[in-house]
Amino acid sequence: MNTKWKVAAVALLLTVGLGCPQPMQEATSGPDVDAINEVRAAEFAAMAAGDIEAAVAVFTDDCVLMPPNGAAVVGHEALGAWVQAFTEMGAIGGEYTGSDVVVLGDWAIERYTATMTVTPPGGETAEETIKGIHIYRRQADGSWKIAQDVWNSDIPLY
Repeated sequence: MNTKWKVAAVALLLTVGLGCPQPMQEATSGPDVDAINEVRAAEFAAMAAGDIEAAVAVFTDDCVLMPPNGAAVVGHEALGAWVQAFTEMGAIGGEYTGSDVVVLGDWAIERYTATMTVTPPGGETAEETIKGIHIYRRQADGSWKIAQDVWNSDIPLY
């Protein structure tokens, strides 16, 4: 290889090597995971209370929800309408039953399981086991919010 190509190769390697951020540190416990656990709890508590404003507040402005058997819900306005329609079905209850969180810099991924109950006015309580993925994004103030939520049911469609 001639000198011109050697210099170009070294320059390229230095540019790539110095221009790339350091690998993100992965965390599965600690203050970030604790904060994310609080966001998850606040989400469910707000839904159970029928508090649309509090439910929307735990999501980023540009959030995307992908509920089972339905269209994607994008942004706070659409999320507020979705939460209102969901809570109007009846009293919401249940709990998160499992969570695995991995924090990677300003992003975190959570695989979760939950049981959810809905009791329509004058009707019988229906219980469902769900599993899903939350993707969290750290905000400018250091807090965490849910940026994406996709989930499905353990109940077969057919």
